[in-house]
Amino acid sequence: MKPVLIAALLLPLAACQPNAEPKKVDDTQGRAETQGIRNTEAIGYAGDAIANKVDGALDANDQRKDALDAQLKAAEQPQ
Repeated sequence: MKPVLIAALLLPLAACQPNAEPKKVDDTQGRAETQGIRNTEAIGYAGDAIANKVDGALDANDQRKDALDAQLKAAEQPQ
Protein backbone atom coordinates (compact mmCIF):
# COMPACT_ATOMS: atom_id res chain seq x y z
CA MET A 1 0.00 0.00 0.00
CA LYS A 2 2.91 2.34 0.59
CA PRO A 3 4.03 2.29 -3.10
CA VAL A 4 0.56 3.44 -4.12
CA LEU A 5 0.68 6.27 -1.59
CA ILE A 6 4.15 7.33 -2.75
CA ALA A 7 3.03 7.25 -6.38
CA ALA A 8 -0.05 9.29 -5.52
CA LEU A 9 2.13 11.92 -3.87
CA LEU A 10 4.74 12.07 -6.64
CA LEU A 11 2.31 12.20 -9.55
CA PRO A 12 1.12 15.78 -8.88
CA LEU A 13 4.72 16.91 -8.46
CA ALA A 14 5.72 15.39 -11.77
CA ALA A 15 2.80 17.08 -13.48
CA CYS A 16 3.91 20.49 -12.20
CA GLN A 17 7.32 20.43 -13.87
CA PRO A 18 7.83 23.45 -16.14
CA ASN A 19 7.58 22.75 -19.85
CA ALA A 20 10.23 23.76 -22.32
CA GLU A 21 9.66 27.23 -23.72
CA PRO A 22 7.46 27.20 -26.81
CA LYS A 23 9.01 28.08 -30.11
CA LYS A 24 8.21 31.61 -31.19
CA VAL A 25 6.03 31.76 -34.24
CA ASP A 26 7.02 35.17 -35.50
CA ASP A 27 10.73 34.57 -36.12
CA THR A 28 12.01 37.52 -38.09
CA GLN A 29 13.08 36.90 -41.65
CA GLY A 30 14.80 39.08 -44.16
CA ARG A 31 16.26 42.50 -43.57
CA ALA A 32 15.24 44.88 -40.84
CA GLU A 33 14.23 47.45 -43.46
CA THR A 34 11.42 45.22 -44.76
CA GLN A 35 9.88 44.03 -41.49
CA GLY A 36 7.05 46.55 -41.85
CA ILE A 37 6.23 45.14 -45.28
CA ARG A 38 6.22 41.59 -43.90
CA ASN A 39 3.79 42.63 -41.19
CA THR A 40 1.13 43.34 -43.82
CA GLU A 41 0.56 39.56 -44.08
CA ALA A 42 -1.72 39.90 -41.04
CA ILE A 43 -4.17 42.07 -42.98
CA GLY A 44 -4.24 40.01 -46.15
CA TYR A 45 -1.49 41.46 -48.34
CA ALA A 46 1.31 39.38 -49.84
CA GLY A 47 3.84 41.06 -47.57
CA ASP A 48 6.36 38.21 -47.58
CA ALA A 49 6.52 38.06 -51.38
CA ILE A 50 6.90 41.82 -51.70
CA ALA A 51 9.46 41.96 -48.91
CA ASN A 52 11.50 39.18 -50.53
CA LYS A 53 11.69 41.20 -53.76
CA VAL A 54 12.68 44.35 -51.87
CA ASP A 55 15.29 42.35 -49.92
CA GLY A 56 16.71 41.09 -53.21
CA ALA A 57 16.90 44.61 -54.60
CA LEU A 58 18.57 45.91 -51.44
CA ASP A 59 21.06 43.02 -51.48
CA ALA A 60 21.90 43.71 -55.15
CA ASN A 61 22.36 47.39 -54.32
CA ASP A 62 24.70 46.53 -51.45
CA GLN A 63 26.74 44.20 -53.67
CA ARG A 64 27.01 46.88 -56.37
CA LYS A 65 28.07 49.47 -53.78
CA ASP A 66 30.73 47.12 -52.42
CA ALA A 67 32.06 46.50 -55.94
CA LEU A 68 32.21 50.22 -56.69
CA ASP A 69 33.90 50.94 -53.35
CA ALA A 70 36.52 48.27 -54.12
CA GLN A 71 37.16 49.81 -57.54
CA LEU A 72 37.45 53.28 -56.02
CA LYS A 73 39.85 52.04 -53.36
CA ALA A 74 41.99 50.32 -56.02
CA ALA A 75 42.07 53.50 -58.11
CA GLU A 76 43.14 55.62 -55.12
CA GLN A 77 46.15 53.44 -54.25
CA PRO A 78 49.46 54.80 -55.53
CA GLN A 79 51.08 52.71 -58.18
